[in-house]
Amino acid sequence: MRFFFYGTLLDGGYNAVAAWLHGRMELIGPASVAGVLEAVPDPEGWYPALLEGDGQVHGRLYETAADFGAEDLARLDAYEDYDPLQSESSLYLRQTLTVKLASSGTGNGTGSGDSTCQAQAYRFNRPLPAGARAIPHGDFVRWLAEEGLAPFGG
Repeated sequence: MRFFFYGTLLDGGYNAVAAWLHGRMELIGPASVAGVLEAVPDPEGWYPALLEGDGQVHGRLYETAADFGAEDLARLDAYEDYDPLQSESSLYLRQTLTVKLASSGTGNGTGSGDSTCQAQAYRFNRPLPAGARAIPHGDFVRWLAEEGLAPFGG
């Protein structure tokens, strides 16, 4: 199973769930999805909200370990406040999105080397709260550094 992460679950993580998760997944590489990104304030730090849109959201693509199972998926869903049995009230929805892998460059002049695949990603499922801020360039980690702000759980 593949996952696209763009915020607090990126490797090098900001919290215990990210640290656990990256023991259960392998990094494929930098990637992006279509959409727009907003930063949501929380007393414990900022977290990103992926929304539908015409921009690009930057993150990384991961592959789960062979023994990644239902309990692992349930723990990940719980962190994202996603309940597949009550999706309408979930903070995020886990959806299959088309992910574009960043080119590593082939060096042979035959093209960019970009490719796409399908992966699971968590898309925000609520109206944006007061204080949410747009991230025009679609890179949450870069935005945190530019603004000097702390991530959720960081």
